[in-house]
Amino acid sequence: MEASRPDAVPQGVVLPTAIDWRPWNEALSMVNLVADKDIAEAAHSLDEQIWRLHTIVKRGLGPEESRLVLRSRVVAAQNHFITVAREQLSLAGQPLERFSGRPDPDDPIWTA
Repeated sequence: MEASRPDAVPQGVVLPTAIDWRPWNEALSMVNLVADKDIAEAAHSLDEQIWRLHTIVKRGLGPEESRLVLRSRVVAAQNHFITVAREQLSLAGQPLERFSGRPDPDDPIWTA
């Protein structure tokens, strides 16, 4: 989503996206149908952050907006959803120490 915006398009110009949201919406509907209230609310928080990031990416980042900050809000909501779901659904119920193998934003890999 973040990389889909061409550099040549001025900020503030809203671009259509080719993202197929149907699978996400179907998954969210299933969570609403069968999940515990806390899991569903965590999914809704994640959905809200995805909406916010997608809308901003479509119109372009303003000078006061940081892609990494916006993305970090989605990642935080995703991690919260995973934590809540694991607490409810995992047999051990143990939290994860990491949620992905993605290097930290300040890792030298991003500037190399």
